Amino acid sequence: MKLQLLYEFVTLCEMLNFTKAAQRMNITQPVLSRHMKTLEEHFGAELFKRDTHVVDLTSSGHLLLDEARKIILQYENSLDVMSKFTGKSKKKLKIAFLGEAVQQVLVDFLAEFNVDFPEVVIDCRDSELDEALSYLEDLSYDFGFLIRPNFVENELFEDLYIQSDTIGVAVNKRHPLAQQKVVSLNEVENWPIIRVDPGSFVLSHQFSTEFLDRYQIPYRVEKEYPNLKTCCFNLEFNHRAVLLMPRHRSYLLSENCVLLDIKEDKYWFDLELVWDAKNRNPCVPLFLRQFRKFLQHRNANYAVSFKSKDSITSTLDYA
Repeated sequence: MKLQLLYEFVTLCEMLNFTKAAQRMNITQPVLSRHMKTLEEHFGAELFKRDTHVVDLTSSGHLLLDEARKIILQYENSLDVMSKFTGKSKKKLKIAFLGEAVQQVLVDFLAEFNVDFPEVVIDCRDSELDEALSYLEDLSYDFGFLIRPNFVENELFEDLYIQSDTIGVAVNKRHPLAQQKVVSLNEVENWPIIRVDPGSFVLSHQFSTEFLDRYQIPYRVEKEYPNLKTCCFNLEFNHRAVLLMPRHRSYLLSENCVLLDIKEDKYWFDLELVWDAKNRNPCVPLFLRQFRKFLQHRNANYAVSFKSKDSITSTLDYA
């Protein structure tokens, strides 16, 4: 029996969702199902209880999960011992990040980090938020470069603030609000809302319509779509709907749509570096120390840049 089957089995047990587990391991859901059937045939027992809505472990599944974890741990420990003996041991870090939200910051930092610490191998993965959070929870990844609304408390992980991102109101260019550069959220209540389906992204409300709740603004959800990209696509054909979204995702909008600024400024998105305090990877403290230095240098450069612009403006005003 291939060890990979046990890795897949443990991942599925942790997520209890065939589709999400398959996505995490970069295989298709039918392949994962076939592999689990192979395991069940090998042991002569059902490992999962399946119905339309829920996947759960049988008593045999729980027993195999305990044994599989022991086997995998022993295998990885043996690899580590051999790597150290042969001098081929490498330090590793795994990072999940949310695409365009933090991509440039991560690229700039890693360009420096890789020069200073070439012995540390870094594996980066562009992930959806719920996927990245599950990676951090099970310690399969060391860091997450993530984004969250500023009103949501982070109770699971340690975090380091990077920068902020504003929320915008996306509309079709033929929408009556489209001629305004800035709108109030109170104007949004007059129009139907579209958003990501909470069934596809459990934090959908927090990342969109909860901003309206915070200002006690009533609204009506007209339609929900599987992801933000599909929401933006459907604005192409909807001249009445509005979509609340973070500004860094505005690249998803076509030339037929526009993202408007909002007057209210009490709530926004925070971009941050996140990690689990229980993570014992020895490279974690090193990465944090260097990233803090990077942020200090970056913020200092921004401050100098803004000061220079102010000086130029003052000189021009004086003239």
